Formats: sequence, structure tokens, C-alpha cells
Amino acid sequence: MILRKTFSIAFLCCAIIAPDFNPSVLDGVGAQEQSGKKKADKEKRKVIEVDDGSALLRREQSVESLDLFYGAGGKEGAPDLTGKFAFTGEDIKGTQKKVYVKDDQGREWTVKFGSEARSETSATRLVWAMGYHTDQDYFVERVHIEGISGGDVRNVRFERRDDGFKNVGLWTWEKNPFVGTRELDGLKVLMVLLNNWDLKTINNKVVRPSKKSGEDPDERIYYISDLGATFGKTGSLASGLHLPGDPPAGSKDKPSQYAHQDFIEGIRNGMVRFHYRGKDPSVLKEVSVENARWMGEMLARLSDKQLRDAFSSGGYKDSEITTLIRAMQERISALEHL
Repeated sequence: MILRKTFSIAFLCCAIIAPDFNPSVLDGVGAQEQSGKKKADKEKRKVIEVDDGSALLRREQSVESLDLFYGAGGKEGAPDLTGKFAFTGEDIKGTQKKVYVKDDQGREWTVKFGSEARSETSATRLVWAMGYHTDQDYFVERVHIEGISGGDVRNVRFERRDDGFKNVGLWTWEKNPFVGTRELDGLKVLMVLLNNWDLKTINNKVVRPSKKSGEDPDERIYYISDLGATFGKTGSLASGLHLPGDPPAGSKDKPSQYAHQDFIEGIRNGMVRFHYRGKDPSVLKEVSVENARWMGEMLARLSDKQLRDAFSSGGYKDSEITTLIRAMQERISALEHL
């Protein structure tokens, strides 16, 4: 920053004595910086289709030993609420308010406000437990953030930004290295299990481990980065049909609505027909009975305590947790008995 300011001052001094100086050159310097940022953002949004052997969707792990309260980041990765947090910027993308903060340990976080904070935190626990990559999310009931009006914020989701992975692009449900595999079908089953009605490409990220992470930097990890539109209903049968308590666009973080939505409609030609009314339902039409049953058997390995921890991590009340666990176990059983 000091170097840049020194350069700017020197540049202006030269401009005073240079008769042919064009002030528009200064605009060009800023435009180049902005162009570089836009180019980097564009790179992160490009769709990756080619598999060079480095693609990874899922890892095998011991389900029974996992801590579903703290999730992928673990207890050691959780934000220290006794420390200090400072506002550093605002994320203007997406429908939910998000801000950037840094804690007094130098760690960077994205803080999300609104109706997705609870549901996203709990959803990441369950997806991660099945071996899929997720962001490191934590639900925080109350925290003070310096630099924000009012200071104290409530019921927010903290997501680790400097988590050791770098964005390299996006992937689509239709074209990716895992089409037709058990692992991709399993991920689709999880999306229906959670009632995630927001299955759009912008949420499908490809990341690589950073060189400092100790992981293979050539690896390309495919995952779903936004799981907030979950644990509600996926919408009405028809966009023009408005039923009481059943928003046509889908709902989030509504345990009672989640518990009362149908899950499986039947089987046709060896494929499972799910009751799904969210965005792009076509991606869920080709899930085989065998692969859906496999995911059900994987989910059945989760204990009652692990399920309770997953929902407790999102700040749900005891009565809501009971509702969610009962609904979850009913869906798991339905998958097992296909």
C-alpha cells in the first residue's frame, strides 16, 4: 500500500512538469487493476468439464467416529467467541446479506445473515459425514463485530475463507467426471434428503488445495458450496398453485414443513422417482435404486447422537431437533428399503 501511494505521488509530480501529461492515464491504472480482478472472478466462474485424472468428489471415511457438532473444520477450527472480530468488507453477491471479518488470530471469515444460517450449518455436517467436501461452517448465536453498526450480531453463520482451498471454477450436474457413478447419485440423494431446492450451477464449485495445505495441489475437488436452501419445502407441484404454508419458490429452515413433505414417489425402470419441486428437478431423474439404497445404508450408520449433534450445531431448539431427526430417520429408512 505504501509503495502504491509513493508511486501515485511521484506520478502526479511528474505530471505537473510534463506538458504533454494526459490525466486519463490515471484512470487507466485503476482500470487495469479492476480488469485484473474481473478476469480472476471470470476464471473462478468458468465451467470445468475435462477430467485429467485429478478430479475428486468423495473420500471414504469412518462415519461412526465423526464429530457432527463441529463438522469439517473441527473444534480447533471454530471461531473463538472470546476473541475480537473486525469488519473488513461486504459480499454483495447472493440473496443473503454477507460480510467479511477477520479475527484476532488473523483468520478470515464470511458471516452470513438471515434464514440460511441454521440450515446451512446443519446441512454441511450431514453432507460432510457422507464423505463429500463442504465449507467449514459454524453457527453463532451472538458475537460482537467491530466496524458494524450496532456491533452485536445474532444468529449468523461463520464460514472460514482461508480454509486451505482455492476456487478454480464451476461444474454442472449434466457434464462432469462422475456422471453415472455411485458417488454422484449419492450426492443427488443427499440433496433430496435435505430438500435443497436451489440446485443451480453457481453453487457447484471446483477447488484445489493450496500449496501450504499439505494436500496435493493438483487435485480438483468437486462440491456444493451453498446448502442454505434446505430443511424446508421444495415448492408446490405447479408454479401457479399456492397452498397454505407451501411457497412455490421453496422454503428454508422450516422443520415442520420439511417433516411433512413426501420423499419418494416410486420406482420406474430401475430409477427412483423423488418428490422434488425445486430448481432443475431433471438432474434427479437418473438415480438408480442400487445407488440410492447405498446412500441410505451409509446414512443409517449415523447414530442418534450424531444426528442430534448435527442439528444442535445449527442452533435448533430441542423440539425442532426431535422433528428433524424423526423426519430424517424416516427418509433414511425409505432409502434402505427401496
